Amino acid sequence: MKENVPPFESYTFLQWQQLLESTLKGKTLNDLNTMTYEGITLQPLYTERPAASDQHPSRWWSLTNQWHVAQQIKADSVEAAVKQTEIELSKGSDVIAVKEDGNGSWSKGQLESLLSLQKKPHLFVINQPITKKWMPFLIDFKNQHDVQGVFGYDFISGEAAKGQMTSPGELEQWVADLNELSHAHPSLQTVVISTVPYHHAGANAVQELALSLAEAAWMINHLAQEGWQVEDIVPKMHIQFATGSAFFLEIAKIRAFRALWSHFIDCYAVGDLPVSIGSESSPFTKTVQDPHVNILRAGNEAFAAALGGVNYQHVEPYSSSYETPSPLAVRIARNIQLILKEETFLKGIADPGGGSYFIESLTKQLADAAWDCFIEIEEMGGVQEALSSGWIQQSIDHVWSQRKHDNAVRKTTIVGTNRYAPIEKIPMPETQNTSLETAIMPLPIRRNGEDWEALVGDLQQKADLPPVDLICLGKLKEYKPRMDFVQGVLNTIGIKSTNRQSAGSSPVQIICGTDEAYAAVENLLQSKKSSQSFYVAGKASNEQMEKWRNAGLNDSVYEGKDLIEFLKVIVKQLEEVSSNETGI
Repeated sequence: MKENVPPFESYTFLQWQQLLESTLKGKTLNDLNTMTYEGITLQPLYTERPAASDQHPSRWWSLTNQWHVAQQIKADSVEAAVKQTEIELSKGSDVIAVKEDGNGSWSKGQLESLLSLQKKPHLFVINQPITKKWMPFLIDFKNQHDVQGVFGYDFISGEAAKGQMTSPGELEQWVADLNELSHAHPSLQTVVISTVPYHHAGANAVQELALSLAEAAWMINHLAQEGWQVEDIVPKMHIQFATGSAFFLEIAKIRAFRALWSHFIDCYAVGDLPVSIGSESSPFTKTVQDPHVNILRAGNEAFAAALGGVNYQHVEPYSSSYETPSPLAVRIARNIQLILKEETFLKGIADPGGGSYFIESLTKQLADAAWDCFIEIEEMGGVQEALSSGWIQQSIDHVWSQRKHDNAVRKTTIVGTNRYAPIEKIPMPETQNTSLETAIMPLPIRRNGEDWEALVGDLQQKADLPPVDLICLGKLKEYKPRMDFVQGVLNTIGIKSTNRQSAGSSPVQIICGTDEAYAAVENLLQSKKSSQSFYVAGKASNEQMEKWRNAGLNDSVYEGKDLIEFLKVIVKQLEEVSSNETGI
């Protein structure tokens, strides 16, 4: 006998909100919102899908339902580049992709050997020096190889990264090369737009999307003046992005680009002309210290790019930020993509993120904001004028300053660098400071954890510093939370510490305990020596801090403080006393 099952009650969003806020201990639903660097507010719940057709370009448009594994070779010679490419193709890469060749000189025979590795050579080369070396040979191979894929470089963002503008002569040569390659290898995509230099400088997703359109508009307009038709230019275009660590935002970024491109190309009245999209895992998010975390970062970024729907993808080996990648690092990077394609079955799914209210909302918000930014750039006269005036660089610097602050106060967690860091450190690579004359503000290459790792590098250049004394008040369970916090902060740059029940001889003393135990702080300060600095762990009231400072306390350390500045002060105090004792 079938039982009568009562229907589920329906609830309104307001009722859900009231129930949720009853558990938030005085906070409201808005307190759970998060603001991104793009100015987008992330909400805790999305209950509606943005109004758009199921045939909206962000949901369906893609050249294929899978992507090409395009692991770019970094070799120290031409011969090594050919050999490593052969190995890479045999292990699962789909295309011939060379990023570094040791600045070697290629012969026609060596490039012939490289192209012969595939029956129908499929290239993915977006490095300017290599494309210029291969260009004359590829033109000569017109009747020998039917070459397809991506082959070109972005002279706008590439030159901007060096603080230069493309000269008229170089621009004329670029157009001439495009004409010859188009006749020799019609299937090659030779108009490359790369937002990677903007990403490296710290740009947010809105800026990357807007700049991709601004560069596309400039190149289409310039080539049209050279006699090209728009319907002939667009199929030659390839857009290259770097994928960062904000997982859902990066999925939405790729999807938003497709929607933006559809709207953008409509302005030329040439019908639906898609372009190929490439992605590479972001060097901006990678660290030198605790480098195996980079594997997780790269996997997260590759997954996001696959879900967003790219056509080419490169995953950077985990150790690239401080050494030539080992065969193991190269293998892991390649296998990240193979696992995503073959073991999670992403290769045959079109727009797997479609239908998610969260991702759909992010896609729309990114696209709207990016279009407004693109229009602003166009009103300045285009991307070249905006770069020449420094507006783009200053806009990116503004975002970078926000990132720096969030990294310093640990609002942004960089695992293994500013939080959960091992005390043992990898030697930091030497930095090469080359000052070249620039015509415009350059786009610097930055990394998210560079300020923290700069402190590590500075500390590694100094003589061994004495450990910091942690004065632990009360029982273990009472002082351990703040002791663990302080040790975690010191570990980020490799400063050692010792636990004590009373003040020791170290130049730096940090008191750890409960608020109740801090009644003993003033008594502890009576033992302070002139060469010592005392700190307390935890954030006290202004009145309490003033009282302690009058008694000799230097400062406090707590979550939300600028810990980079705090550590700089600590290192200086340890170094000064150490130098005085050794007579240096």
